[in-house]
Amino acid sequence: MPHIKVVGITRGPESVECYYDDVLASPNIVELVQKAERDGFDAAVISCFFDPGLRAAREVVSIPVTAAGEASLLLACSLGNRIGVVTTVENSIPVIHHLVKGLGLESHVATVRASSLGVLELDSGENTVKALLKETLAAIKDEGSDVVVLGCTGMAETAAALQQRVRTAGFDVPIVDPLRAAIQWAEMMINLRLRHSRVSYPKPPVKIRTA
Repeated sequence: MPHIKVVGITRGPESVECYYDDVLASPNIVELVQKAERDGFDAAVISCFFDPGLRAAREVVSIPVTAAGEASLLLACSLGNRIGVVTTVENSIPVIHHLVKGLGLESHVATVRASSLGVLELDSGENTVKALLKETLAAIKDEGSDVVVLGCTGMAETAAALQQRVRTAGFDVPIVDPLRAAIQWAEMMINLRLRHSRVSYPKPPVKIRTA
């Protein structure tokens, strides 16, 4: 079994639900990824669907760095043809569309739907499951999604229950837990001895200051 250490940012927003939160969270995330490399970890996983600080972190470390949004969306592409994303609040929708565009997956993502639950409201209880199920079934029935990605790592505890409810409703559609997808993606990169390209993610240039 892999050894996984979980750490949280000590500076930044309580939750990440918009572009502003993303910017505030990124600096401390990059610092923690650098610390993970110094501490001897083989990879780092960013537990947020917006992937805050992901590309900057890849520039400054040599270990593989994965994040929930990228990993889960790329995994979903191997599971179906039309991806539905169920996220938290309306503010998150444009950020996720931007992420999808950056990954070149616009033709694969059929819809991004908000459950109207903030990140800090998410738990493993019935209210959360019902809210996610409502938008998941709408993504399947109304938008033709054949795979659904949960658009927040705070939904990890509900993924199994939601999968069961979807099957009970008569739909054999996979539900992708973004956090587990990112962790497994990191493990795969470790096992294959792969890391990000230095062509795409070169080391930051050395700053030379003159008097």
